[in-house]
Amino acid sequence: MTVPKRTYQPLSAETSGSNVPKRRVTKNAFVTLSVLVVIVAFNSLKTHLNTRPLLEYQFFSQDNRALSKLDDHLFSYNDESPIGNAQNTVMLLGIFSTTQQKYDNRRRYIRTTYLANGDERMCKLSEFMRQVKKTPNERKCQVPYTFVIAAGGSKRPSDHGDDEPLTLETDANGNVDAEGDCTYLNIKENMEDGKSTTYMKFGASIADEYGIDYIAKTDDDTVISDKLLFQFIEDNLPPTPYNRRIYGGSSWASYSKSIMYAAGQFYFLSSDLANYVANGLTVEKRKEMMHLRPTEDGDMGTFVFSHPKPVKFLNLSTYKFWMHPMKSEADFVKGWKDVGNLPNRGAILPFWHLCPAWMEGNGAI
Repeated sequence: MTVPKRTYQPLSAETSGSNVPKRRVTKNAFVTLSVLVVIVAFNSLKTHLNTRPLLEYQFFSQDNRALSKLDDHLFSYNDESPIGNAQNTVMLLGIFSTTQQKYDNRRRYIRTTYLANGDERMCKLSEFMRQVKKTPNERKCQVPYTFVIAAGGSKRPSDHGDDEPLTLETDANGNVDAEGDCTYLNIKENMEDGKSTTYMKFGASIADEYGIDYIAKTDDDTVISDKLLFQFIEDNLPPTPYNRRIYGGSSWASYSKSIMYAAGQFYFLSSDLANYVANGLTVEKRKEMMHLRPTEDGDMGTFVFSHPKPVKFLNLSTYKFWMHPMKSEADFVKGWKDVGNLPNRGAILPFWHLCPAWMEGNGAI
């Protein structure tokens, strides 16, 4: 078989003067053009970023986040959520109050002190709910607050355990919430016998829907340093689901019940603990566990530590970012001015009332 000889044709006019086919020239030109487009886009983005406010992009060292530089703390983490968490840790702050006149005044004192800080990370609970529902990716509020008032009247139980609504639209006198920052519980007013657990039930009922990680309770004669509160949350409180069985406050103890608990001026529970106390324990079971003389904070500690699994207790005795008690308007004004001296650092084990002999040096344990 004879193999035909190959013949070569001269270059056409399209490729004459070059050894590169037309399709290769076209490909190289496309690559070059793409690179130029990327460079122009990068320079444009760089110019845009350089025109933004410096504080939006600068990172702060750990030194800048020290308590001595509270203003710097406002910009920690570059206003970004930690990796792996879509939003910042949320703490619901319930401020216990009643409808009596002197408590109306205290609510006014609080609204004009630490609630009037201008920081968008603290807001009314209703505003927090609005942000979560309407603009979840732009939510700014981190500590929603509400004044907690029992409004069910004398015929209602002191601890909610029936099928009646958990909250009401008006107080016991039929007045609506003019300020938009009160939660009316459907129980009769009380201090020691079920109001706190009903509040925890309310917090637990909205925790999953609105992404609330912790439920805190404070008295209306307490002044809080909002800056230190934010820093405490940021530095110590992981979000759901890493917040299991966490309980914290200024430590105290009961010899008769053999428990330690958080003093009622300020304490908090992770949302799962709040659900356990309010729904895992029945009203009847809580009644059995209470002190002979009901004690709000001590009983709450009893309920919490009845959990079958280990409870993580955060002792804030050496890191109190609040001042208590504040009764008059002058007290609140002075306390608000003095919060810059916080946190208070007390004894590590403030249990002097349990063992006077030991505190006097007359014995050893």
